[in-house]
Amino acid sequence: MTLYYSIGKKENDMKQMKPLFILALLLLLLTGCQGETENAATKEKGGQDPGQPAPASKDVDVSNTPEEWINEDEGELYQQYIEKKSWSKEPEAYKKATGRAIDEYMENIGTKETEKWSEQKWTRSVLSSLQTGYGDIASELENYEVIYEELKLPDGRLLQDIEMDEINQKDDKEVNVALLIDSSGSMKAEVDGESKMSLAKESLERLAKELPESVNISLIAFGHKGTGNDADKEMSCKAVESLYPLQPYDGAAFSESLSTFGPKGWTPLASSIELANEQLSSQSEENTENFIYVVSDGIETCDGDPVAAAQKVKADNTNVSINIIGFDVDTEADEQLKKVAEAGGGDYSSVKTKQQLSEIESVWKEAINKNTWRWWAVHRFSDNVWTTVDHYNALRDIDSTYQSMLRNEQNRLTQTLNRLEKEELIDSEKRSAISSLLDDREEKIRNYLNDLESAKREEVKTVSDQLDERLDAIKEQVGI
Repeated sequence: MTLYYSIGKKENDMKQMKPLFILALLLLLLTGCQGETENAATKEKGGQDPGQPAPASKDVDVSNTPEEWINEDEGELYQQYIEKKSWSKEPEAYKKATGRAIDEYMENIGTKETEKWSEQKWTRSVLSSLQTGYGDIASELENYEVIYEELKLPDGRLLQDIEMDEINQKDDKEVNVALLIDSSGSMKAEVDGESKMSLAKESLERLAKELPESVNISLIAFGHKGTGNDADKEMSCKAVESLYPLQPYDGAAFSESLSTFGPKGWTPLASSIELANEQLSSQSEENTENFIYVVSDGIETCDGDPVAAAQKVKADNTNVSINIIGFDVDTEADEQLKKVAEAGGGDYSSVKTKQQLSEIESVWKEAINKNTWRWWAVHRFSDNVWTTVDHYNALRDIDSTYQSMLRNEQNRLTQTLNRLEKEELIDSEKRSAISSLLDDREEKIRNYLNDLESAKREEVKTVSDQLDERLDAIKEQVGI
């Protein structure tokens, strides 16, 4: 307007100047566009400047979803200086690395013409250099598996995968268990400071005590009379006795039967298997499942054939298995006892310690019935509780990790804004606007991760409650 006034406001002159003005404006716009195109091409060819890694035209989008924020890469200077440092383990090193990253950012940004940058552009610049990446921690939460491995059934299935319909099925099968204990003189020997005889008795008593009330049990001792001398061989080899006849478990009576014998003489293993066969055959029907469990520390020494005896058991009882523990045995006994177990369709285990004996005892309990998981699960209530606690603790650790990541990032970004304002690259108004954008981003990320963690906690509770329901149903059905 001043120009036209100085010319004298002549209308004709204005009409003459107007086309020239428009032409000049068009040339100016074309030159500007060409410059922006060249700058963009230069960015593509030469890579991104650490002080402003994102293209100049890419500002922060305030409508970004939490997923979009979560999936952004870590800032370039964060990766270069901070990523491999741990604030909790190396606080001083982490602090120094953060300082170097901010210093380099300030050095790089000082070379830019930032006077007209918007708060969105400033926010993008700061984040693309210094932001933390949350993709990995989010994936860890999303992929966290709520699995109760401790409640894995003997058949390999997880209890949490068993339908209630299967659990509620009634099992009318009768189960008989004959427990045979070697009482030869060699059972006096000690293992882990206790005699093999006392350890074997303790193991069989625990086994009998923890079986379902519906299971019939017998206890047979063999070789528990006489001595290991030749003069006593005949008496000792005839010493095969059912001290607790096949019947439901009675704690006091069973314990009393265990106290009536000790390690004495020879090893009539074959005869003890034959007696067990007589007991089981006399009380077995088509739907009866029979088990013979033997604890012995040596070979047959009474001229019997335990392998043949085992074969006869299988011939007389279709649904039977003979399982043997070789307790601190030599090579010869190990080989014979293994053959006996194979002939009897069962398992053989060689143990050398008290702990190993206890572990095999647990395996025996799990093998009592086709639906052995019923008896197995009864004693797993505490496993459910402690595994649930473990899951909650694991999720708490993940929560603690990402909360720490967010705090550290917030401190880093705040320090950067302080520097920018102090060096007058932004004023307080611009700083407040940038902070608002950063706070919005942080809130979205925090809420997203909190929701993931809460969902996993709810999943843990749901699975734990379902397991309690299954265990309660099993307990009620088994009668324990």
